[in-house]
Amino acid sequence: MRNPTRAVRGPIVVILLATAVSGCFVRTPLTERFGFQPKPMRDNRATPASWDWSSATLDTIARNDSSVGLLAWWGDVTAGNPVCGGALLLHGKGKNRAEMMPLGRALQAAGYAVLLPDYRGYGGSEGTPTTSGVFEDAALSYRALRSRLADSAAPIVIIGHSMGTALAARLSAQHAPAATIYMSPFTRISAVVRSRAGAIGPRLFDTTLFAFNPLDDAAKVPGRAMVVVAGRDALISRKVSGAFIAGLTPAPAILRDPGATHNSVLKSPRMIAGITDSVRAWTGCAVSGRAASTP
Repeated sequence: MRNPTRAVRGPIVVILLATAVSGCFVRTPLTERFGFQPKPMRDNRATPASWDWSSATLDTIARNDSSVGLLAWWGDVTAGNPVCGGALLLHGKGKNRAEMMPLGRALQAAGYAVLLPDYRGYGGSEGTPTTSGVFEDAALSYRALRSRLADSAAPIVIIGHSMGTALAARLSAQHAPAATIYMSPFTRISAVVRSRAGAIGPRLFDTTLFAFNPLDDAAKVPGRAMVVVAGRDALISRKVSGAFIAGLTPAPAILRDPGATHNSVLKSPRMIAGITDSVRAWTGCAVSGRAASTP
């Protein structure tokens, strides 16, 4: 008589293999479609002045595959301020350039030329977001900022929030900026899945094209780094942010805001003052003394 266990095991193995193979083809478009949640702006062509930032302008960054390019807000160093360098601000997954405005405005006032881009499909930029696409857009934005600085050797600081920390880490590993600032960072997408769902966060999130694993790149970045931690972050757990901090060498400066949430940290006065003062100290500009502490 045929062994019933073998009779059942064979079809199960076939089904599992078929599922795994099909996942390689289905998983990527699904994650690309549902993983990104671009936040539109009420007015795609909104100027910074409409957000109470009159010293910046609406600008574009050229893309080879788009006649429109990436929409961005550009704030050059204003007259009468010291020229400290440049700052590239990279927003998170469900945000757009406007969310980074409070920090961008403060850094411009402190002497930095700032660039706040919207990736493809975000804010008002043309296209559909993909993982490789937003990495490419971040790289285009870095080159655009570098080309706009009057001093080719001026220091650049790269700042990313949430998903933007993965973009900031990749750019910093390639270009070694004066400093990198990771706001609400995570180690790997699978770690966020595990911490949020209490499940085994499958490794497929680390290996598909939707992989955002900032620690992989951040661990290779030389020079100064800061990690901004929101005390009431419901998305990035303390364990995940702690693992990110532990993976950086040398140890980063840490700026904590106990009352901030994952998104409200972007406009936290404590965070804005701490980042601005620390960056000015690191790039040799005058500082008022509120720099972040090292662990």
